Order: sequence, then structure tokens, then C-alpha cells
Amino acid sequence: MKTIKNETLERNENWVMNEFAKRFDVNPMQIIEQNKSAHICSIRHLYCKLRHDKHGISYSATGREIGRCHSTVKYAVTRINKLLLVNNKRMIAMWNKVRDISESYL
Repeated sequence: MKTIKNETLERNENWVMNEFAKRFDVNPMQIIEQNKSAHICSIRHLYCKLRHDKHGISYSATGREIGRCHSTVKYAVTRINKLLLVNNKRMIAMWNKVRDISESYL
């Protein structure tokens, strides 16, 4: 019974990040780890936007998911919103890849 519970928790808690990472062809750990490459940072920032804006998760909760503080998550969401506002084609294309990931999909 313990195994079933762990598998259920893993699927329910990490499936959003797994699906998100899969769409960018990266490993979920690349999103979480302290990687400062521009490409990974943009992906991480998009993850923050998805969780906050589309799923309604707080900055603090999103920060706990990725091992960052709430102010870092707030900065990430603000950065992506500004890039989308000025019609940054690269960011729009990246956002369109993941914007349909639903929080409740199982």
C-alpha cells in the first residue's frame, strides 16, 4: 500500500513539471537546479508564469516547488509578462508550447 501511495503522490505532484519539461526537451531537474544558462532560466521563468497565472499557485508555493524564494518567482513572472507584452517572438513561441497545460489533468 505504501508503494501505491508514493506512486500516486509522485504522479499528482510532479506531473505538471514533467509535462512542462518534456515539451522543452529538458529534464525536470534542469529546471530546479541552480543553472543560470539563458535558455534554462527562460524555461524556469515560464514555469513560474504557468503555475502562478494559469494554475493560481502562490509565489511562495511555486518557489518551494523549484527551490527559490517568492521574490524570485515574482521577478520571473514579471519578466515573462513584459516580454509577452512587447511581442517577443521567441517568448511567445515558448509560451504557446506550454500555456495549455492544465493543473487538473491526470
